[in-house]
Amino acid sequence: MANPEHLALQTRASAVDPDASSAANILVSFSQQKKPPFEATNLGHLAAEALRHGMTWTIFRPEDGTFLAEGNGHILRLKLPPTYTFEYIPQPVPAEVSNSLYVASPLVDKLFFGILPGDPQLNLPDYHIGTNAEVYRTMYALDPTGTATKKIRDNRHPTLAPKSLFGFSDIIPLAGAMLRGYDPSCTIARLPIPAEYTTGLLTHQESFVVFRHRLDAFLASSPHHLTQNTTTTNPNSDSDTDSETPSPPPSVLQKIRTMYHDTMTHFPEWEDAVLANSQINNRSPHFLARVLQTHRECTAYFQRLHSQLADDTFYPDLLATHLSHAVNWWHESFARIRSGTTRPHYGAVRTHIAEGMHLYWDYLDSVVEDMQAKGWIESVVPREMLKEAWV
Repeated sequence: MANPEHLALQTRASAVDPDASSAANILVSFSQQKKPPFEATNLGHLAAEALRHGMTWTIFRPEDGTFLAEGNGHILRLKLPPTYTFEYIPQPVPAEVSNSLYVASPLVDKLFFGILPGDPQLNLPDYHIGTNAEVYRTMYALDPTGTATKKIRDNRHPTLAPKSLFGFSDIIPLAGAMLRGYDPSCTIARLPIPAEYTTGLLTHQESFVVFRHRLDAFLASSPHHLTQNTTTTNPNSDSDTDSETPSPPPSVLQKIRTMYHDTMTHFPEWEDAVLANSQINNRSPHFLARVLQTHRECTAYFQRLHSQLADDTFYPDLLATHLSHAVNWWHESFARIRSGTTRPHYGAVRTHIAEGMHLYWDYLDSVVEDMQAKGWIESVVPREMLKEAWV
């Protein structure tokens, strides 16, 4: 994974759009060729290609034309101008430590450069989150009060993970486009992260277990979400046999619960971190197909909601509202652990992560209130629908 701090901003446009007009569109000729026509590329393509091959840019200085990429058994040196030279020194590396198993595509290249491609189906833009300054600007744009941005700054742990994006990193799974949909047959499950030391509750199996238990409890305590078969006697029937009244279709939350339990049953790696990590470079095609199908169904749900509301700002508002609360989980989770006020963690080793998912559910009422303050009032989107959408 590239360190975004080493990648000058001038390279970004051409790295993801080779035809973009920028300082990075410098033609680089391969010095091995002695006469025309020379093979050529631009600096943006070269930067992305090195990253695809598992190298990291340790020197990236367009201002004086000095570049060095190393990793995965390779060294790439480039010096610009007055002469363009390209040096590629392959070095043997054991297959088991190879880290060049990223799927190559323009969208994946954006991640290398600290750019999270937003899902266009949900009216989401690209988000620049590769550096601390970009994270702060992005969060401030989502929450102009500045409260969430301050919390991200306060969450920076001086020794444990000074660049961790606790809570804010949810933007990656919640806003990012589905980067695997173009090739569902691929079993490689590795994608570069667009920022350093990202960690999030939506990527840990310990939190998935808590989510399942809290969803079950939420539905059990909210009978109006449940549909039950009822048996009645038809007074117009000549028979004494009871007839079963057709039950209404299951609610969205019921479908989510059924889908979740079915996924857990057929694919234990969903809640088993050890098993999931062992399959990172060879996921089951059936598992990936299930994930892709679930993503499509969730996307379709919000597209229908946008169509019903005749307003496609609902999901962006919900995303921003969730993130503004999610940034609180880190400190609050450890505070509960220290005070002995935690909830069941269901065997989780990292108890602070399990407790964090409990906190996400605790924030739900506040998320609803904030959404209503943004104009999504009861007459527009009922309170229970706001909860449903968050789930």
